[in-house]
Amino acid sequence: MADSNSRTKNTLLNTLGGFAVKIATLLAAFITRTIFIRTLGIQYAGVSGVFTDILVVLSFAEMGIGAAIAYALYKPIAENDEIAIARLMNAYRKIYTAIAGVILGLGLCLIPFLGYIIKDVPDIVEDIRLIYILYVLNTASSYLLIYKSAFLTAAQKDYLVSKVRIVISLTKAAADCVCLLIFRNFVVYLLIGIAFQLLQNLIVARVAEREYPILKKKNRQTLEKKEKTKLIADVRALFLYKISGTVLNGTDSLVISSYVGTSAVGVLGNYNLITNQLYTLVMQVFTSTSASVGNLAATSSPEHQETVFNKMLFLCFWIYCFCATGLWTLLTPFMLLWQGEKYLFSDTMVCLLIIDFWMKGMLSPISQFRTSNGLFVQGKYRPLIMAIINIAVSILLVNLIGITGVIIGTIISRLTTQLWYDPYLIYKRVFRKPVLGYYLKYLLYGAITAGCCLLSGFLLNCLPIGNLYLKLLIGCGFTLVIPNAVIILLYFRTTEFKEIVTLAVNVIKRKV
Repeated sequence: MADSNSRTKNTLLNTLGGFAVKIATLLAAFITRTIFIRTLGIQYAGVSGVFTDILVVLSFAEMGIGAAIAYALYKPIAENDEIAIARLMNAYRKIYTAIAGVILGLGLCLIPFLGYIIKDVPDIVEDIRLIYILYVLNTASSYLLIYKSAFLTAAQKDYLVSKVRIVISLTKAAADCVCLLIFRNFVVYLLIGIAFQLLQNLIVARVAEREYPILKKKNRQTLEKKEKTKLIADVRALFLYKISGTVLNGTDSLVISSYVGTSAVGVLGNYNLITNQLYTLVMQVFTSTSASVGNLAATSSPEHQETVFNKMLFLCFWIYCFCATGLWTLLTPFMLLWQGEKYLFSDTMVCLLIIDFWMKGMLSPISQFRTSNGLFVQGKYRPLIMAIINIAVSILLVNLIGITGVIIGTIISRLTTQLWYDPYLIYKRVFRKPVLGYYLKYLLYGAITAGCCLLSGFLLNCLPIGNLYLKLLIGCGFTLVIPNAVIILLYFRTTEFKEIVTLAVNVIKRKV
């Protein structure tokens, strides 16, 4: 059984390793996209965005099985129950092989309908169907051998493959750039992506086998009836959660492409590159805690869980207040410098993107505790309602106000469902106490974040700065100082603040 110190150590190692991976990925993605747009153009970027989101939608075939099996693995890993592990991993392998086949089949079945999905077929050299098939192959191949990587995550050892992912990410980016600059060929670019996806999965699987020889053993262990019944119930519930996530993350580009055009998808993709990569970078802090929180849920009291949750929530607020301030202050001048005025969104659109980014990010601790405590069946219809609201409002508003309406649809669907219900579920089922205090704290955190954004943006706009580089530099200074100073002044006496600062000091001194 993992104690508090080992959980903390594994969480820190996973977080640091994950940060390194995400930073490398962000750097690689930024450089690659810059060269991509310079060499192939915004039309190709739009096609890439649409097809990526189609495959995000198709990935609902995974149905949340990974989360259900990861939850099921926490206890046998903690107890070193090799027989139970063997049963689960054998099921995992079979299921994920089947999922790859389902995605491949469903993806190919959509080929005749591509003309309905893309409003205006872009002026590109390659056959649009060939490009789509390559995207389908890339997504299907991503599920091969991935179950061994998932075992490392459940065992709190994800940091073991961080170096592999960094090397693969940077090497792929170099290969992509060479391909784009020399050949200017989209098909070769996509083939490189497939090859590196398979290579990474293979290497990570070998690392997992080296660390856990049990993964190399061929076994025919099957799930017991009780395990199978529980897994099926969890997967059914998680399927609805998967639909919700798929709708929120994968349909915006499809709606925009169908009603506005692929060029608008390309412009949105530029902004999403920044916000999504920043989100995944920050989420590394919380995804790295998944296995540790799962162990905590299996071994600790509701009171202890709530104490840990409050620390995570405060840390989440601090990080996302800082990030939101930075985005509001720096995103527009950065996009102007990077892509030019032609590809800029209005301040209203930028504000909406940041609101959605902040809301989604602030739910990270809630999502972690819901998953780690196995709350899959409870509230299973919430995601379905959320998905319906998102689609309905997005389609209604895109006809009235264009692309802005799609983002508003996402925000409204989150506000009316996930934002209030998931915390209610955690407080009722896990902490066993009223949720009102959380709602009030969330509103206060939101008000403080909005105040930091407005103050930083106001001060920057008050300065008569004509040079974009100087404006970005001064904006960085405001971003570093204002949110951190406000949070320190308001919270330096609180328990959460003191414990997080103590943990940070210990990390710096390498005492943990």
